[in-house]
Amino acid sequence: MRTKTYRNQRGNGLVVVVSVVATILAILAAAVSYTGHVSRIAQRSRRAALALEIADGHLEYLFTNWRNIYRKTWVTYGTNSGGTDYSVLGTNDFYTDLYNPSNGCSGCANPTPVPTPYASPTPFPTPPRIALPAKSNFPTEANYNVTQYRIQAVDPMIQLDPRPGSTYENALQESSFGSCDGTVLSCVNSGKLVPLPAGSPPPAGYGPNTWQYSFYYLASVDVTVPAIGTNSGGTVTAKVRRVFEKKFDNPWTYGIFYNDDLEIQPTSAFTMNGPIHTNNNLYIGNSNFTAQNNVGYSANYVNGYSPNDTSSHAGGISAPIFQSNPPMQEGVSLPFGWNLSFSTSDSNPNNDSYHDIIERPNNSYSDPLSNVRYYDQAGYRFVINADSTVTVTRIDSSGNVTTLSGSALNVWTANNGQGSSTTIVKQGQALWDTREGTAVKVTNVDVSKIVSSYGSMTGWTGLVYVADAGAGNSTSVTINGASYSTTRRAFRLVNGSSLPSGGLTVVSENPIYIQGDYNTGGDPPSNHGTYTDPDAGGYTRKPAAVVADAVTVLSTGWKDNESTSGTLKNADNTTINTAIVAGIVPSSGGNYSGGAENFIRLLQDWSTKTFCYYGSMVELYNSTQATGPWNGNGTVFKSPQTSSLFYDDTTFSNVSGPPGSLQIAAYLQQQRWYQVY
Repeated sequence: MRTKTYRNQRGNGLVVVVSVVATILAILAAAVSYTGHVSRIAQRSRRAALALEIADGHLEYLFTNWRNIYRKTWVTYGTNSGGTDYSVLGTNDFYTDLYNPSNGCSGCANPTPVPTPYASPTPFPTPPRIALPAKSNFPTEANYNVTQYRIQAVDPMIQLDPRPGSTYENALQESSFGSCDGTVLSCVNSGKLVPLPAGSPPPAGYGPNTWQYSFYYLASVDVTVPAIGTNSGGTVTAKVRRVFEKKFDNPWTYGIFYNDDLEIQPTSAFTMNGPIHTNNNLYIGNSNFTAQNNVGYSANYVNGYSPNDTSSHAGGISAPIFQSNPPMQEGVSLPFGWNLSFSTSDSNPNNDSYHDIIERPNNSYSDPLSNVRYYDQAGYRFVINADSTVTVTRIDSSGNVTTLSGSALNVWTANNGQGSSTTIVKQGQALWDTREGTAVKVTNVDVSKIVSSYGSMTGWTGLVYVADAGAGNSTSVTINGASYSTTRRAFRLVNGSSLPSGGLTVVSENPIYIQGDYNTGGDPPSNHGTYTDPDAGGYTRKPAAVVADAVTVLSTGWKDNESTSGTLKNADNTTINTAIVAGIVPSSGGNYSGGAENFIRLLQDWSTKTFCYYGSMVELYNSTQATGPWNGNGTVFKSPQTSSLFYDDTTFSNVSGPPGSLQIAAYLQQQRWYQVY
C-alpha cells in the first residue's frame, strides 16, 4: 500500500513540473512574440522617420528652386501699379520631374512639357524644370520611391477639402473632379475644392498696410521606403507638406533697414523704438545701444566690431540691451524681391548696384531696373544738364513725357534757368562741406513753393526727381568772397516745414542737404524738450521721403558764408520728420562707417543743441558722390547734446507710406508644416 502511494506522489510531481515548464515556455514564447512585435513597431517607426527625413530633404530642394526661380524672374507692369503685381507666378512656373501642371492639371492629354514664358519678358526666362534630388544625397536608404513632388499656388488659408474624412491632397488630384477640374480654388462642386488654374497667380493675403501682402504655395512630397529590410514586401510612406510664402513689404516697416552690414557702435545713449533688420551682418559693440523692438539679421550677429572697422573705440565690448527679444536670424528681404546680376566690369552703366534706382538711366543700354527706377516713377523731373541748361519734364500716368515750357516751366525755374526767389528751384548756391573737405555747388529746392503750386500742377504724384549732371565736371563757386574749384554737386531742401497734403518724396542721384525743420508745421515742441511731439500745433506730419546719394541735415542757423571757417558754427535745435534712403561710406582703411547712429550726416557744433528725428532709415547702397569717411573727432561736427532718433510708427505703420514704390520681398518656408497620414 505504501509503495503505491509513493508511486502516485511521484506521478503528481511530474505533472506539476511539466505544467510549470509549459507555462514558462508559453510565457517565454509570448515574451519573444511581444518583443518581436515591439521590435517591428520600433523598426517601422524608424523607417517612417527615415521616410520623413528624405521627404524633408526633398522639400528643402523644392524651396531652394522655388526661391531661385522667383529671384531671377520678374514681370514688368506699369509703374503706377504700386508694385502690387510684381513677380507673382502661377503653378505652371514650377514644373518638376513628377508634376507637369500645364493646361491646369497633371492628368490632361498631351500636356506641354515645360512652362510657357510670358509674352513680354523684361526679363522673364522660362523657368527650368525642378529635378528630383540625386539619390546619392540620401545614402541611408537607396530604395526609396518618391510618388509626389510638386508646388502649387493656393489661397492664404491653404483650405482643406470640405468632404468628411478627406484632406487637402484629395483636392490636389484635379483629374478626379470632373466638371470642376481646372477652375478657381473657391469653386465648389458637390462640396469639392480644387486648385487654382495652373497659369493663375494666387490671391494675396494682406497685412495691416496696403504695401504688406503675401502669396502662398503648397509644397507636397510623398516618400515610400521598405518597411523592414529590402525583401519584406511592406512599405512605409511619409506625406509631408510645407507652405512657401513670398512676402512683400516696404522698408518703411523698419526703424532701421540695411541691405549691407549694419554697425551700431554709439559713444552715448542711443535707443531705437522701431524694428531693425539687416540683410547681412549685424555688429553691436556696447551697452549704449538699446533696442525696444525686434532686431533681425540674415548672416551673423556679433557682439563686437566689424573686421573692416580697425579704428580705435574707447572702452571694451559690452552687451547691448534688447528689451523685446534677442537678435534673431531672418530671411533676406531683397529690394523688389529680385536677385539682380550687378556688374561694374561690363559696359552697361544701368546695372552697377542698387544705387542705380536713384540715377538717370543711360538709354543706350538695357535697363533691368526701368520699372522701379525713381527717375521713371517721378511725376516731375528737374535736371541740370552737363552743359548747364535745364530740362523740366512732366510724366503722366501712361508714361508719356512732356517737356515744360513757358509759364509751366517758370513755376520751376526762370531767369535763364538760374531760378529766383519766386521759383521752386534756384541754382548758384555754394557751401563748404567739412566732411567732404571741399566746396559744393548747391541748387536749392524751395519746398514752400511746391506747396503753393502743386495743386495746379497737371499730373502731380508727390514724387519729384532732381539731378545735376554736372557732377564730376570742374566749376568755380564763391563762398564768402573766396573762389573755389569743385566737381561736387548737390541739392538742398529749404523752407520745408510744411509739405503737400498727400506727402512728398524728393529723389536725387546727388547728395541732398535738408536745412531747417522739415515736415513739422513750424517750430515743434520737440525743439524745446518734448521729444515725443515733433509737430507744431494744428499740423499733422505727412508721409515723406528723401532719397539720395547721401543726406546731411543743416540746422536753421546754418549760413553758407560761415561754412569755410576753421571753427564749427553753432547749430540750432532742429526736427526732421521723413524717411531717409541714402548711402554709406563703409568701414575700411582704419575708418569707421559711423554706424546707424550717424547714418544721417551732420555738420556744425550741436554740443548744446537738440537733434530730433522721426522717420525710417534705409540703406541700400554705398555713396558714390559724397564719399568722405565719417569723422567723429570733433572737426567735422560735434554730437548733439540730445539726439533723439525715433521710428515714426504713426506715419509709417498706419498709412500707405510716402509717394513712390520701394518694395522689399522675403521668401519664407514652414509657416505651416504638417505630415499627412
